[in-house]
Amino acid sequence: MTAEHYMPAIPRAETSPPPARSGEPPLWLLIALGVLYLVALGALLFAPGGTFLERLRALVGGICAQTGSHSFFPAGQQLPLCARNTGIYLGFTSATLVLLASRRLRADNFPSGPIMLVLGGAVALMGIDGVNSLLLDLRLPHLYQPHNLLRLATGLGTGVAMAAFLIPVANGLLWREESERSSFGRFGQLAVMAPVLLLAFLAVGSQSDLLLYPIAILSSAGLALALTLINLVVMLAITNQIGRFATWRQVLPLFTLALALAVGELMALFAFKMWALGQIAAM
Repeated sequence: MTAEHYMPAIPRAETSPPPARSGEPPLWLLIALGVLYLVALGALLFAPGGTFLERLRALVGGICAQTGSHSFFPAGQQLPLCARNTGIYLGFTSATLVLLASRRLRADNFPSGPIMLVLGGAVALMGIDGVNSLLLDLRLPHLYQPHNLLRLATGLGTGVAMAAFLIPVANGLLWREESERSSFGRFGQLAVMAPVLLLAFLAVGSQSDLLLYPIAILSSAGLALALTLINLVVMLAITNQIGRFATWRQVLPLFTLALALAVGELMALFAFKMWALGQIAAM
């Protein structure tokens, strides 16, 4: 018997591709979602029957009264949202981008106690300003003369507060592993928002022609994102998918569904608003 008979068999290298990571959506689904986003964006930009701004106004009109006297008009065009709502959702978008840039977008803890008080104070200021404005609209005694810049400023602070609480709620339900980070755990982290909000305030208040579309897009996107996150939280609770995600890729299909629902809800609210206004006008 030769030595060849005593040589151990060497297993052949596997030629088949490695199995996909558990829970990862297939590539075809990701491509389909990418195409869906492109088609939706193309329809928003180029579909016949209205301008881009008119479509944005219709998208967010069910949430906002869009009163002309309470709105900004850069380039002579009314922004999709009134001054207060522009502030709220532009603040929400700004805080989200700051969390993304500082790698805290997956933060799952609320702000620290002192910062919660500061953010709560910002919401309270908006409430006071809103009540004061309502009293004037009702021709009742009020504390001071309302102004769109005040509506904008108090809205911006409230938008940051919304992001500081809503994003950790969504993250706490989404991720398999806890990040143990706060959205704004220290005053230094919150202080970063000051120049960002000042820039947003000056951008809107200037009513510059060049900033019409950036402001309209970012504020409308903030509203859609906030509603999407609320939908996502509800969907996670209903489907018992809490704590089952490890990557953004895994989240994308569910996020897309939550976004589609948000767009449908906004469109339904606008349709109901237009119907109600028609019924009132017919009386």
